[in-house]
Amino acid sequence: MSRQPGRDRLRTEPLDTRSYSGVMADRLGDSGADSDSLVVASSGRARGQVSTIRPEELGLEALAHLVESSRDGIALLDEQLRVIYMNPAGCEIVGYPLEQLIGRTGLLMVPSERHAEVRESLVERFQQGPQGVRTTILCPDGQEREIEYTGMLFEMGGRPVLAGTFRDTTEVTQAERWAGALAQIASSVAFALSLGETLDALAQSVVEAAGLLACSVILFEQDPVRLRVARTYGLRSDYEQRIEEALAAGLELPAVACFETRQRVVVHRSDGGPFVEALEVVDEGSAWSAVGCVPMVARGRGVGVLKGFFGPAHPPDAARLEFLATIADQATMAVENARLFAEARQYSHRQEVLVQAGLALASELSLPAVLQKIVDLATELADARYGALGVLGPDGELEDVITSGLSESEGAAIGHLPIGKGILGALINDASPLRLRRIQDDSRSGGFPPHHPPMSSFLGVPITVRGKVYGNLYLTEKRGAEEFTVGDERAAVTLAAQAGVAIENARLFEDAEHRLALEERQRLARDLHDSVSQALFSMTLQTRGAQLALEKEGMDPAGPVGRRLDDLKELTEGALAEMRMLIFELRPGAMQEEGLVAAVRKLGQGIAARDALVVDVEAPAERVPLRPLAEEQLYRLTQEALTNVVKHARAQRVWVRIAPCEASGGLVLEVVDDGVAFDPSLPRPGHLGLRTMADRAESLGGGLEILSQPGEGTTVRAVIPAGTQE
Repeated sequence: MSRQPGRDRLRTEPLDTRSYSGVMADRLGDSGADSDSLVVASSGRARGQVSTIRPEELGLEALAHLVESSRDGIALLDEQLRVIYMNPAGCEIVGYPLEQLIGRTGLLMVPSERHAEVRESLVERFQQGPQGVRTTILCPDGQEREIEYTGMLFEMGGRPVLAGTFRDTTEVTQAERWAGALAQIASSVAFALSLGETLDALAQSVVEAAGLLACSVILFEQDPVRLRVARTYGLRSDYEQRIEEALAAGLELPAVACFETRQRVVVHRSDGGPFVEALEVVDEGSAWSAVGCVPMVARGRGVGVLKGFFGPAHPPDAARLEFLATIADQATMAVENARLFAEARQYSHRQEVLVQAGLALASELSLPAVLQKIVDLATELADARYGALGVLGPDGELEDVITSGLSESEGAAIGHLPIGKGILGALINDASPLRLRRIQDDSRSGGFPPHHPPMSSFLGVPITVRGKVYGNLYLTEKRGAEEFTVGDERAAVTLAAQAGVAIENARLFEDAEHRLALEERQRLARDLHDSVSQALFSMTLQTRGAQLALEKEGMDPAGPVGRRLDDLKELTEGALAEMRMLIFELRPGAMQEEGLVAAVRKLGQGIAARDALVVDVEAPAERVPLRPLAEEQLYRLTQEALTNVVKHARAQRVWVRIAPCEASGGLVLEVVDDGVAFDPSLPRPGHLGLRTMADRAESLGGGLEILSQPGEGTTVRAVIPAGTQE
């Protein structure tokens, strides 16, 4: 409604009944006049002397002028509470012109259901005499106004008349209520135990203080990116679900527009349009007449939206929108405080976990114990239900899996460990972090084996140290959320690095032990060469000397003595061959001195002497120029292949071929036997020979091929590139 400028900010003073005799002064601003009184000159007194007169002495015209010009509303009601008179200020306050009020009940400004209550209250109040009473009236435009009135009951012409004065206290009362709400909200922000409690109190305070129908606080979340209804007051219980459905359906919601533009958005139901259509879907059955959305912004970053539902009695005018914006600032502060506190608490917890992981690295001697500790800590830190740490073997496939969260019965029901297919295989092939909201929605998922617990959300990170991949850390089933967060990923990457350090440290420890073993082997090789080997060689010479002496004496070489000398010679030569092979094995520098071909020949001679297996070595007569690492790896590969032939092939003959590769310019090493065959594609638990050979070939940049068919024996072929040659 239109109001005169400044009227609502003026104080209404009690009527001053002092007046003066004579006529009203022509000039109220004379310097000699009392500023608080009407000054008149008395005909019988000197100028400057004044006297007090009673109101009735002023005359009806002066009193009428006083009533008409009063800034407070003045009304007269008959015994039926019908309006006899109301001054212009009163008409402006109630929103009706005088002609529409005369003869009509004064209860016109009160909702019909309160007529009886208000009637009794008015009569009682007026009978008690003048005293201030506050109440609410309903204006013709549907808005509510708060007034404070006083009144009294008197007779006029023998009939009772109710006379009252009243003034509009809407803005004052509203300011008091809003100040109280802000104080309560500020207290909640400062002392509430949780963000939820703060937002609950905030939404309720907004509704009660501003006279709204309902309120909702919608927050922006980054992980995953979405707008989420955090708290509501006065709305239906499924409001959050309806908002999510509306967002999924692509409806135009004013809250989204408010968040994206960071501008206030006000929607009036009577205007129609896409916003109204979307709101009527979401807020079906609500009696709102307007919706106001105010952005929540912190340091230039959108935090969310405060959304208010207005009824006709309290429209979204500038004052209420400003109040809503002030509350939005308080809500933003609460959200930011909660975010900072959560980050600080999470950071502290993560630091504690990392310290525990570091202590595990320093205190545990067993690598499995360290890895178990790390996967347990990762599961706890990311709030995952299940966790696992997969260790890759030399062939790049999973050779061990350490789990967390699975009971013994669940693990037994699942059976064999995963072999690195599906999502796990994808993470092995692409060593980069992987987060999935639902494993089942990824095309690479291969499903789960029988009796496997259900899993949906997934987080996997590689375990790497200086570019080398040692395995992967897996987490599934995020508690209390649909997917893992970026923060979870960062924490998992850090713990995976700790796991990588643990694995590398263990392998460095193994390398140190290996070096000590090599030194000991070199010492043994030297001692054996200087003692046992020389003794065997002497026995061989002595045996041959005895045979020659026997022939010189004319004794039959095929006789009993001759046969025993032959047996002794064969035994000493075999023992010497084995001793030479053993010394070669024990000497770390033997390969560098003699080369790959000589080493393989000695290896074949030792196996032939010990296992009655014919070993043919087909290789160039001259030394093959190879780098020391390549010589060592190819020798160990040959040794492993020949050991497999002796143990498993039941072969009679084996061929070892070393030749240049015409296609690539590199080198080909083949170990071929005539024994029983096997299926290389079948898993062989507990047998790491094939994996080890493949790893040795791949470490040189080459590859390993195994061909085996029944009746055709087995061929192990390693091809290495030319870069490994000197």
